[in-house]
Parts: sequence; C-alpha cells; structure tokens
Amino acid sequence: MSYAVRKDGQGFRAIDGPEDIESHETYYEGVPPTPIALPLSAGEAANRAREAREQLLSVAANRMGPLQDAVERNKATPDEVRMLDMWKDYRIELNRIELQQGFPSSIVWPPVPGEQTP
Repeated sequence: MSYAVRKDGQGFRAIDGPEDIESHETYYEGVPPTPIALPLSAGEAANRAREAREQLLSVAANRMGPLQDAVERNKATPDEVRMLDMWKDYRIELNRIELQQGFPSSIVWPPVPGEQTP
C-alpha cells in the first residue's frame, strides 16, 4: 500500500500512487512511520499538571487520614506524628506547583514522603 506522509510528520493518508501526493507530503510505500505527536499547548500542559496534582493529593489524603486519626485520639507514635507532618508538607508543596517559575512546562514535583530518592 502507498501513503502520502505529511512532511511535518503529523500524519499520513492512503493513496493510489505517487501522483496523488500534495506539496506538503512525501510518497511512502509500506508501513508508514508513526506520526509525531504535537507538543501540548500551555493550557493543555497546565491541565495535565493539575490532574496529576489532584491524583497525588488524593493519595496524600488517603495516607494522612489514619495518621490524623491516631494524632487526634492521642494514640500516635512519634513516627506517625513525623509522617503526618511530612504528608502535610507534601500536600502544601503540591498545592503550590502552579507558583513554580517553570509551570507548566517544567515542574519539580515534591518527593513522596517515605520514598527514597535516587
């Protein structure tokens, strides 16, 4: 099968032969190359970052709940109090990602409490 592949790499279409290509296309026989993805717009990148943040905040809330319960009931160990403080700091940092200078194209995500960093 023959294809007209866009010169910008953004897609292709099936054609009968080389006479069917247009000026912005090249002729290609066989399996066409995988299209190159367009970069995200600033708005799309910001929305994806916010969605990722919301997922991480949900995880944080699930981790914090039992720790907060233990603290409120005066049943928390020193390690649990420390972990709750770490999760609270993590949540604060997540909520401030939009204030980072490189947002949304360059985000420094805070490390997850209790996970080792390389």
